[in-house]
Amino acid sequence: MRGRIAHAIVLALLLAGLAGCGTVNKLLGRTPTTTLSSVRVAAPPGANLNSAAQLDLVFLYDAASAEMLPKTGPEWFAQKTALQSGMGQKIDVVHLEIPPALVIDPVPLPKRAGKAVAVYAYANYLAKDGQARADLTQFRRAVVWLQSTQIAVTEQP
Repeated sequence: MRGRIAHAIVLALLLAGLAGCGTVNKLLGRTPTTTLSSVRVAAPPGANLNSAAQLDLVFLYDAASAEMLPKTGPEWFAQKTALQSGMGQKIDVVHLEIPPALVIDPVPLPKRAGKAVAVYAYANYLAKDGQARADLTQFRRAVVWLQSTQIAVTEQP
């Protein structure tokens, strides 16, 4: 009897430990969600060739809709209104306009951000290199760096 209780306790502790990662979600057939809890945006002098940049953080709540999202900033900004209307409650968008020499910390996140299955950053950069979509999904505390000609994402210490 004591052995069964001990096994039950160990199993409960193991499951509690796994609850913070995607293992339990996979076992239960649920889509894992992001661990992103904060975002900082840093635009040093010279960012976006010394021009203000538009930056959209897109929180996606439906994995099946991920294919609808563009891979580049110009595509996102060209289709943004239609995508937001068509996807409705499946996405939230945080729009920022950041001039060089500015830090936004923290960026206000949507109330349901922790339920997002993917989080992407789209920048409307002057340089063609800066147009790629950035994936913030696997970060816990992301820092989005608006560099001279492209964005970079790192983990905040």
